[in-house]
Amino acid sequence: MEKVIFDSNFIRNTEAKYFLGNRSELEKFTKVVEIILPSIVIEEIKQQKRRNITSKKQSFLENPFHWLKNLNRDETNNFDIDAHIDSLEKKEKINYQVIKLTDNSALERIKELALAYKPPFAKLNKDDKKNTDKGFKDAYIYLTILEYLQSIPDKNVFVCTSDDRLKEALEKEANIIVIKDYNDFENYTISKYQTDYFIEKLQSELQQSNIFKGSIVGYWVNINENDVLLIEASDEKYAVEIDSGEIVASEKVGTYAEKISNLLHSGAFATTHSAIEALNPYAHFLSDDEIVRILEATIDNSQISAIIRDEDVKQFISTLYEKKNEMLNLELKAGIKESLELKNND
Repeated sequence: MEKVIFDSNFIRNTEAKYFLGNRSELEKFTKVVEIILPSIVIEEIKQQKRRNITSKKQSFLENPFHWLKNLNRDETNNFDIDAHIDSLEKKEKINYQVIKLTDNSALERIKELALAYKPPFAKLNKDDKKNTDKGFKDAYIYLTILEYLQSIPDKNVFVCTSDDRLKEALEKEANIIVIKDYNDFENYTISKYQTDYFIEKLQSELQQSNIFKGSIVGYWVNINENDVLLIEASDEKYAVEIDSGEIVASEKVGTYAEKISNLLHSGAFATTHSAIEALNPYAHFLSDDEIVRILEATIDNSQISAIIRDEDVKQFISTLYEKKNEMLNLELKAGIKESLELKNND
């Protein structure tokens, strides 16, 4: 699975309800990548929240409604902001890995970059002689990423940032791909398969001569953690599974779309068993949206939920759940987990 590192601005969130910001974008990333955050990004989020909530608390104390409603002033004053922020961090449902800068020589390297005004530090503005240290946090992120690259086998990562100077520093590294958002990531991923060589392989695999770069209209990561491309050609849609750059399987979407529908709308136990038996060989083609619909039906359709204790149903649903549960809301996740554990306790 691809790895994407995010800078502070992308996930900035000063509010008190959730820990990470820009959630709609992050939720898209969670489906296809491993999210990685430098430790200084985590600390910056906490500091931003601490300042904002402290300011809001003071405003609340000064608001006349505080005493008009006869609210307890001591209770407001004594509210533990740090404990609340720690609670938000623990409850965060978007999974991420934290990476730290451990190299003791990093401070010297940051000083060298700052004094030379090299990226990610800001260029010296002749009208403002006080901006020489602008970019310390970005430099810390930059060196954290370089150290992290030494610890991973493939030594290739994406970095999501809109900061121009950080981008300039990162783009000098051959094994770092800089993106600004999910669309940028998806376009880059699809573009890997838009070479003339790979288009010819698709034409051969699908026995379709009219496949072009624009025929690749979708992309997702399947339960095997392989890329799957959605191809449109001759009024047909095809799912093509790719492992290490090689096509390993393909199928017309229509072949298994009916089998998905049969499971979702099953009206009898026997139909559920038959639908799962028919759909199981195509599980590696299923998109994230299709998997979510199946998992939702596990709870909503009584003909599935009532026999989730049966081995074939349990195995099929467990596989989808274990691979893609991060896409589910908390209520659905808890419901499916409880159902699966009931079987384990019998």
